[in-house]
Amino acid sequence: MRIAIQNPFVDPFVAEAELSRRIYLAAKTLGWEAIEVHTSEQIRLANPDFVIALHNNSPKLAGYPTYGCMWNPPSFFEGTEKFVKHVFSYDGYLVSSKPIDRWLFHLLYNTNKPYFTAPFYTSCPQTQYQPPHLENPRLMYIGSNWDGLRFQSLFEALDHQPYMDVYGNPNGWTHLQHAYKGSLPYDGISVLETLNRAGVGLCLHREEHCQAEAPSMRIFEIVASGAIAICGEHPFIRQAFGDSVLYIDPTPNEQEQVKQISQHMAWIQQNPAQALEMSATAHQLFSEQYSLEKLLLDLVPYHHDLISKKGFVASGDRPSLQPQVQLMMRVGGRDVATIRRALDSIAHQTYQNVAVIVVQYQDVVGLEQLLNQYTARMPIKLIQSPPTGFRSTQLWAGLNAVDSEYFAILDDDDVIHPNHIHTLVSLLQHHPDAGVAYSGALWVLEPNLEPNTTATAPSPSTVELAYFSPFNLDELLKFRNFIPSNSYVARSALLDPVLKRDPELKVFEDVCLLLHLCKRTRFLFSYEATAEFYWRTNEQDNSTFSGKPLWSHEMSRLKFIFWRQEFAPGKSIQTVQQIEIEYPRLRAKVKELQAQLQAAETTIEAMETSKFWRLRKGWFKVKRMLKLPVNG
Repeated sequence: MRIAIQNPFVDPFVAEAELSRRIYLAAKTLGWEAIEVHTSEQIRLANPDFVIALHNNSPKLAGYPTYGCMWNPPSFFEGTEKFVKHVFSYDGYLVSSKPIDRWLFHLLYNTNKPYFTAPFYTSCPQTQYQPPHLENPRLMYIGSNWDGLRFQSLFEALDHQPYMDVYGNPNGWTHLQHAYKGSLPYDGISVLETLNRAGVGLCLHREEHCQAEAPSMRIFEIVASGAIAICGEHPFIRQAFGDSVLYIDPTPNEQEQVKQISQHMAWIQQNPAQALEMSATAHQLFSEQYSLEKLLLDLVPYHHDLISKKGFVASGDRPSLQPQVQLMMRVGGRDVATIRRALDSIAHQTYQNVAVIVVQYQDVVGLEQLLNQYTARMPIKLIQSPPTGFRSTQLWAGLNAVDSEYFAILDDDDVIHPNHIHTLVSLLQHHPDAGVAYSGALWVLEPNLEPNTTATAPSPSTVELAYFSPFNLDELLKFRNFIPSNSYVARSALLDPVLKRDPELKVFEDVCLLLHLCKRTRFLFSYEATAEFYWRTNEQDNSTFSGKPLWSHEMSRLKFIFWRQEFAPGKSIQTVQQIEIEYPRLRAKVKELQAQLQAAETTIEAMETSKFWRLRKGWFKVKRMLKLPVNG
């Protein structure tokens, strides 16, 4: 088994640096090959069986099964749409608590996404039990304080205790005068060795971790080292380790907590035999249930089941038993090195029955020889479509050549992941009422390359999960496209005579096709990220730089093509865009009326408390008592 361990952070003091090294060491013990990575390029070069993504600060970055580590409380990120989308993009989930598992269940409840959840923790490699020396025990804590001065008052109180040793990022512990002892190498070994020498480790959790029942690294590294653990109350620790660790009540003030900790330290020193018995029991529980070797081995059956379900491996079906998918590719503006990357991504599809329609609008040196290299894998149809000045002409030439059950588009500089076609065809086969299935896509900014230079994936700072949204008709009618052309598969039966007519557009041809399809069918979103949309800042290689006048002109053409045509009851391009134009004005008007109402209410309140108003109310009261008319 070959795995990539993806740490999105470059800071050497983050917990993920230590976790990555621990997983690496555990995998090595199992005889696996493990590669620690940061970027999509490193993942691609590693060519792993699967990727373990250590933090949802990063989405799935490459076309390999990617399992996201879900050991942070959802309350930390569930209000940030970007991070929730990152979670969606993973293929499976390594979960550290039942509440987090339930959170994922609700998040994915209304999706068509196959996935698994498997138990996994911020644990340690298997260790041999080494009894600590408890003649003069020290209390060790290690942390980076990434979220600010966590437990600041408690550690300031512990700073004056003779037994306290604190390690970690020096920037996180500037408030300590005595207890801070420096940083430790995050090599998967040094932390455990230091804990064993200290004899006792401190394990604390924020309230969010307790509510999510998510344990931190501290408990695992303490018991793996053989040290005695002093822990704040935590549901997981109580259930997993019971009375083999010591507990404090974290609810009283800091001085009371320090008193509890000091009492435990005194007890350990006075009762070393009992303390060692506890540490041995805790270590045995760790070894039997929570070592990283065990967790990795337990993950293997989930992995094998998932790669079959999600099409990461070919099903074994003969191509003749599968409906064919033809992918249209327009060529003429880029060299064969770039085209090869796109063709490779088609050839590597686990869905076997794929074919290519190459629409050539300009000579490409070496194109014929390149296409010949792929004919044994898939049928390739080459169509000549001389340039007309309209980008739509070549796309519609491809559409008119489609004779398969399904069609798709792949620009010559983009790629699709190996299970892309499998995923989308499976969706359409399970939902015969839908005509288009689409995936999320990674937006990739790659360097401007010299001709005939092989294109490769760039660093993570230029890879974003930019396209990942359930279907939203209003967004398309506002020309805010969230479905890149290489991210969908459609039924060819939708290509009626009207749709097959070239709209003669210089840009926006991909949006025009999507709008045609919107009028004819229902769209399904896969909740997977299986496509990569490449982008460059080279003005000669990017239609975005064609100039604002051109885009504005073609946008107006697109409005006329679909003039007042309804895509849903009451929804046309004109009505939706008019509402968007009117919305700021109406919102400003509402604010103005709200301000007027508030001013009127203030005036009335002032009047009702004035002397005149009180006299007036009294006079009316007297008139009612005398049964005199009060009107007029």
